Amino acid sequence: MRIKYYNWDILEVIKKGRIGNHSRTITSLVMKQVKGIKQVQEKISHFQLGCLLFGFIAGFESLFLTEAKLMKQDVWIANVFNFIAGITLLWIITYVQRQFPNHNLTEICDKLFGKWISKAFLCLYLLSNLESVSGGFRAVSMFYTTVILPNTRSDYLILIYAACSTYAVYIGLGTLARTNLVIIPFFLIGFLATCLFIIPEVQTNPFLPPLQSSKENMVIGSMHLFTFTFSQMITFGFLMSRVENKNKIFSSGSLAILMSSLYLVMISYLTLSSLGFNYVETSTYPFFSTIQLVKLGEYLERIEILLIGLWTVLNMVYIIVMQYVFTLVAGHVFGISKMRPFVLVIGLLFFAHASKSFIRTADHFTYGTKIYTLSSLLPCIVFPLVLVVMTLIKKKRVQ
Repeated sequence: MRIKYYNWDILEVIKKGRIGNHSRTITSLVMKQVKGIKQVQEKISHFQLGCLLFGFIAGFESLFLTEAKLMKQDVWIANVFNFIAGITLLWIITYVQRQFPNHNLTEICDKLFGKWISKAFLCLYLLSNLESVSGGFRAVSMFYTTVILPNTRSDYLILIYAACSTYAVYIGLGTLARTNLVIIPFFLIGFLATCLFIIPEVQTNPFLPPLQSSKENMVIGSMHLFTFTFSQMITFGFLMSRVENKNKIFSSGSLAILMSSLYLVMISYLTLSSLGFNYVETSTYPFFSTIQLVKLGEYLERIEILLIGLWTVLNMVYIIVMQYVFTLVAGHVFGISKMRPFVLVIGLLFFAHASKSFIRTADHFTYGTKIYTLSSLLPCIVFPLVLVVMTLIKKKRVQ
């Protein structure tokens, strides 16, 4: 790739034979060109963003299935609500981004709210982001120390996950998006194969009779599912400025939301029908117990370990996306133009916070079902609603 193809100023200087006199100019132009190429490489396609959204949701929420424990045969109601709310929130954020196509979401906040109010909202988001990632680290470490590696300290596992996520943030969004594209086909193939092997265990339709859960459990289950899935659409809002074709973000995101909703319905259906309501209610990891039913032949068992490996990678996608966006927003809030030197510092912050949070399993479940559903309302739901209202007001004033 020749530099003259990108920058005719360099070619003109060379033609005049004054390279020595213009050495600094040439160096400056080359550095600008290289930086421009790096920025282009950092862009991702709308399809990659949609795949990131699917991996983001499919990796984490399938672990506990708390909504299935609460709502049982009415869990499909939570998924329908989740789909509608997710599409609505996606439309709100994409609408705001389309009104300011040349700015990222942090700059849009500054334009709509002013510098200090914008920083207040973004700081609330940073706190929510930190809590979410710490919960993700703790959830994965608890799963491994409970089911697979009982003699391993959870802090060691959290340190390994934090190191991996920090390195992924350091190498950039483009690499993460491409890696996710490689993992998702294997995950889908494994999931579909699991479904085929579990179907013989299905005896009845677990979604019948409908509307048997209490209204309180329906509300709590629906809010819990939405909180841990599509309420984080605001996180992807900070990435939309890095998408090449912004006009197709909504269609790709809608498809990802639809696929994620179908995935959650399917795992709830298979889990409830194969294990029964009572077992699901008392099981810590019900879907893991479901895939343990998969056996190939008489001697080949423990296929679930392969699926858990793929699931772990997708769960890392959740953590990496959250940590990457945290880095972007923190750089804007604190006025740091070059955040790469601070990536390690942020990784250590996440490790320290996660290692001291939700130490007991009961604390983790209590926080996820009773506290996090409320604490995430302001940064993840109220914040986007205020954004779209201010965008409409500003648009009306301009007209």
